[in-house]
Amino acid sequence: MSKAEWIAAMKKWSVPVKWYPGWDTRGRPGDFTSVNGVEIHHTGSDSQTDAYLDFLFKTGRASEGIPGPLCNVSTDFDGDVHVGAIGRANHAGKGSSVTLNHVIAEDYKGYQSPELRPGPDNTDGNAHFYGNEVRYDGGQVMTVKQFASAVRWAAAICDHYNWSALSVIGHREWTGRKNDPGMCSMYTFRSAVAALLKAGPTIQEPQTTDVGGTVARTLTDDDLAAIGAVVKFQNEDYGRRLWALDTGTGKRQVIDVLADHTNRLQRIEDDTDGVTP
Repeated sequence: MSKAEWIAAMKKWSVPVKWYPGWDTRGRPGDFTSVNGVEIHHTGSDSQTDAYLDFLFKTGRASEGIPGPLCNVSTDFDGDVHVGAIGRANHAGKGSSVTLNHVIAEDYKGYQSPELRPGPDNTDGNAHFYGNEVRYDGGQVMTVKQFASAVRWAAAICDHYNWSALSVIGHREWTGRKNDPGMCSMYTFRSAVAALLKAGPTIQEPQTTDVGGTVARTLTDDDLAAIGAVVKFQNEDYGRRLWALDTGTGKRQVIDVLADHTNRLQRIEDDTDGVTP
């Protein structure tokens, strides 16, 4: 994608973008072999500082022989998407040609578990994928704004190349050496991208009907699909947090909730004794 194409894609899809200085000319030596998809990562840090952006886009891990840019874009807690490089970036590293072939063919079941399982690390992913380093440590879920913006950015790239959401993968689907993005199932992420692509970039006014002197807003199927994907993400977040509590409080809460529902059902039964259903 050229500078003009990046600007047009971000604008078309209303991505909350911030342009990091030098973004339009930055990239590692060498070019893409062929651009085939986008890869989602987590930084492994909750840092939201400008210095961390400098690390991602300029400094990199030079002492390890991995100079910047370490990604093409990075997404903040508040949903801002920083574009730092449109050339090839050092984010994916070696990974699986099995995964690459599935992405190119878009022939896998990407909207349900299990996720893609990578084969041997035999292909350089930097030559094939744009990378988004979402700025969180991976031990907790993305913020809702982060998730929504990362989804919107991915949809913008997919739309430009006429890809489906099956061209979006997580780093752990590329190589068994990685586990990012943490606490985010990629089938949920892809479902959200697919719903957004179907709904389109323009936020349309819902249909309205006059009911009893008030205006009722009717959600379209695409609205419901997009909302459903985010709700599923938030429900998974709640479940992980609930059951991950070390003290066992999560399990205790579930038991308490079930007991409360049982008591309510008993009260309803008592109140309706003798009443024909």
